[in-house]
Amino acid sequence: MNQPKLDTRMLLIIGLVVIVAVLFIIPRLNQGDVTTPGTGTVTDGQPRLDDSGSSGASGSGSSGLGRIVAATGVDRDGCPVNTATVFEPVERVYVVAENSNIAAGTTVFVRLYRNNQPVEDAPEITADQAYTNSCVNFVFEPTSGSRFQSGQYEAEFIVNGNAAGSVQFQIR
Repeated sequence: MNQPKLDTRMLLIIGLVVIVAVLFIIPRLNQGDVTTPGTGTVTDGQPRLDDSGSSGASGSGSSGLGRIVAATGVDRDGCPVNTATVFEPVERVYVVAENSNIAAGTTVFVRLYRNNQPVEDAPEITADQAYTNSCVNFVFEPTSGSRFQSGQYEAEFIVNGNAAGSVQFQIR
């Protein structure tokens, strides 16, 4: 039997379609959801972090995390909106280090504790450039159809592998 052969042009077209899908379509599927559990960004007006490592505060010059707060949301610059110390079990909790100076290549993640026991690590992010007076934020939310357990929580920033500050809050 003769089986149809794919010619070179057809293989090239199929390859291009696959590349376009990988480069343009798939990243856009997640682009609108800035509240993915355990995600983080460093912003000074525009998110510019890659998510291969963590972003953090260290390096040359004056660097470090600013005031760390918990909030019910973030503005378009990734800075806190409606800081809070008590949250409902279905609410998203944004953990933000305000006015931070972040050196390029710095890694950061946040470890979430409940009643002094670790429950979740946000993915590390790596600063793709130096950031000055910027907000570093992570968000935690219950998985679909579930709720946070009530209790005392602490969110601790880990910068380049070292504890760098935390904020405490309660889930009712």
